[in-house]
Amino acid sequence: MAKQRTLNEIRQSKEYQQAVESTNQQISSVSKEYLDFQFSPDVVVEKIVESLTTNMFDIIFEAVNDEMHKYTVFQEQTYLTAEGMDMFEEQWFEFYHEHHGEILGRIMKNLTN
Repeated sequence: MAKQRTLNEIRQSKEYQQAVESTNQQISSVSKEYLDFQFSPDVVVEKIVESLTTNMFDIIFEAVNDEMHKYTVFQEQTYLTAEGMDMFEEQWFEFYHEHHGEILGRIMKNLTN
């Protein structure tokens, strides 16, 4: 049976890094004029949003992973034996994460619409 990726390994993937970068760009595009008023409600709200955005992204990222594992089309044992995984691990990783990134991107788009 192939080794499942840890959340740490997933966080190092290209798709995860691109999604985090996109989220960070959206956060940094928010007006910074309120930062001068350290205790204003707007600043506190922004700090909370920034703090929770990463956590929520991790939760959604992991939820996509969990949901994908329910379907045989996204289970490596459907296609590969342990020996095959040794030979095709990189291709499997690309296949899986390409679809994971697509699903994650669509969810994030739906959440922002």
